[in-house]
Amino acid sequence: MGGLFRGLMTHRDLSIALQLFAAAALALGLAQMLGLTNPYWAAMPVWVVHQIWREDLLRRAALRVLGTLAGAALALGLLALGPPDWVIAVVLSLLVGVSAGVAWWIGTVMSYGAFMLGVTLFVVLLPALAGSAPDVPATSAAMDRILCTLIGVVSVTAVTFAFTPPRSVPLPPRVIRGRTRAALRRALFCVAMSGLAAGLVMLWPRFDVLTGAMTLTVYPMILAAAPDPRPICRTLVPGVAIGMLAALTFLALGTPLRLDGAGVVFAVTLVFLAAGAVLRAHPRTAGMGLDANMCFLLLAEVGTWRHAPEDAAVAGACALAAAGFVVLVAPAGLGRAVRPAPPVGETPG
Repeated sequence: MGGLFRGLMTHRDLSIALQLFAAAALALGLAQMLGLTNPYWAAMPVWVVHQIWREDLLRRAALRVLGTLAGAALALGLLALGPPDWVIAVVLSLLVGVSAGVAWWIGTVMSYGAFMLGVTLFVVLLPALAGSAPDVPATSAAMDRILCTLIGVVSVTAVTFAFTPPRSVPLPPRVIRGRTRAALRRALFCVAMSGLAAGLVMLWPRFDVLTGAMTLTVYPMILAAAPDPRPICRTLVPGVAIGMLAALTFLALGTPLRLDGAGVVFAVTLVFLAAGAVLRAHPRTAGMGLDANMCFLLLAEVGTWRHAPEDAAVAGACALAAAGFVVLVAPAGLGRAVRPAPPVGETPG
């Protein structure tokens, strides 16, 4: 069995999987120990900040923190003005579109800061529109997001830095021709999708609709920032489905085990994190693994027990339907790719 497993994954793949597992477990454990409201947010940076080159790892880590800080500041500034919900929805959709367009226009790893600004905006503002957590004010949610981001970034950087080699190949060329028109098109696509998401949340302010709305917002941004969105489109729905099934399985196992103590539940959590790390580390399943891990953490709300398994199932169905809709409309909304894809193993943007 060991020989078969080694045949499926190289020594380097196994090393990366172990690093990702250790970083995710460390981040989640620290966030839970600190009593943060959404500790699963701390594990999310692990799956996306890790890079195959040391310079890209450090840039991505710094840009995730800076983008999160800027997005949280903008979101809180907007909420402090006390505008009507429809104004929040309009401003949110416009800023998300601008973030996605700027990320495409920059066109290098340096685009990640603009991307994270847009992500943080909708993470703070969509729940505020839904009123889904009246006991958690927006300021607390934003601070929770910032602290979880710092924990996740520090964890993945500390664990993987020593094992990540310096860049040995030149950076991919930055394509200039046609980028402004393409950036505008991508911005408009993300404005439309995030506007739809905000409208749905305002009409039906529930956990399941909020989950679908976040899916409708984040995946258009991801596809818009990608040099070629077609590979992501091919693995998006399967990845979300795997994450949904993992979340429901986790909740089914973990809910009765809560009586045995937090240690037992965390041990079960480690099993799911290990499986997610293997999926993320294997070159053939890396993209699918990213989506699966993110959806698992979001739907299971790992480290909290706010929603019953049946509620998570409905939310998962909404996320799956939203992902399918994004894949369906993305070709028309984004058009063809105008930038070459990065080398294998490098994360675009």
